[in-house]
Amino acid sequence: MQISAPSRRARQTMALTVAATLSASLGFAAVTNARTADAATTAVPNYSVGIAGSSWTIENPIGCSPEIGQGGNYRDSDDFLQGKCQGAGQAPQTTGTDPRALTFRTDKDFEYDGAIVEDPAKNTWKDAAGNTLRDRTELATGWNLPFHTNVWVGFDVRIPLGVDDVTGSGAYVLQLWQCTANPFGGVRIQSGAGNGHNLQFVRRGEDPDTNYDVSMATQPLVPNEWHSFVIKYNVEPYHPGGPKGRIAVWHKTATGVEQKLFEREEYFGYATRSICQNDSFKNEFKVKFGMYKDYQPGATFRSDFRNLRVAGSKEAAQPYNRG
Repeated sequence: MQISAPSRRARQTMALTVAATLSASLGFAAVTNARTADAATTAVPNYSVGIAGSSWTIENPIGCSPEIGQGGNYRDSDDFLQGKCQGAGQAPQTTGTDPRALTFRTDKDFEYDGAIVEDPAKNTWKDAAGNTLRDRTELATGWNLPFHTNVWVGFDVRIPLGVDDVTGSGAYVLQLWQCTANPFGGVRIQSGAGNGHNLQFVRRGEDPDTNYDVSMATQPLVPNEWHSFVIKYNVEPYHPGGPKGRIAVWHKTATGVEQKLFEREEYFGYATRSICQNDSFKNEFKVKFGMYKDYQPGATFRSDFRNLRVAGSKEAAQPYNRG
């Protein structure tokens, strides 16, 4: 699988020093059991995507497919992000004029051939081989964001009024991916009737005492309005007795003030090499944003993004107070 080269801005700032220790006897590719003294200063590649007032293009939208990077890719003067589409997910689009937005939507008329209802109560579907069917329309950074370091992600998001209720496991609008496995964190639209404009902040890992289906916080959004978020991720996978990572989230509406939703120490990410398929284990991650969800025939979903930044500080990532 081809992975995109990091942006020019990312190349200029990249100096990743994350170390991995492989324990053959335990089958672990261990991240450090304690943070190193210089962990807080490990360089974080910068991304600036869909910035208000700038120009960008979506390349080869018709070629957007389950093979990442074949079409629907994002390009501006500094950054290149790979596109990926699956099922009802349409290629990322540019919408609006002032401000412009990156729009991700599903086609309610799309139908998977031979789809089989997996769980009628949850409205989940599978194919003949038993695989759960998914819809996605996404853009992804490179695999170059470090563990054990404060990585800040800031963005504006808008959920239109006309989206349908989510069934199944929820519709992710932002995900953290470490390897070919399940995402280990992200932001999702809450599943269930009447929850279509509630965002939840979630994580996943290997802590045996944690229920990862439970969100850390839920934030209602006003439909059709822009909401700004800044998230601090410091990734630490579970090791018995090892240090926890940290997640913090700030929220600001178009007319309101910044509010800190929560800050918690939590394990998230994977330390066991075998969890990652095809020997794809890494102690780095990437951010994917757009729309990723269980297949729901006849339903319409959409998310709009702008001013998405990934950086090494809150000031550099936040979409507001940039004077």
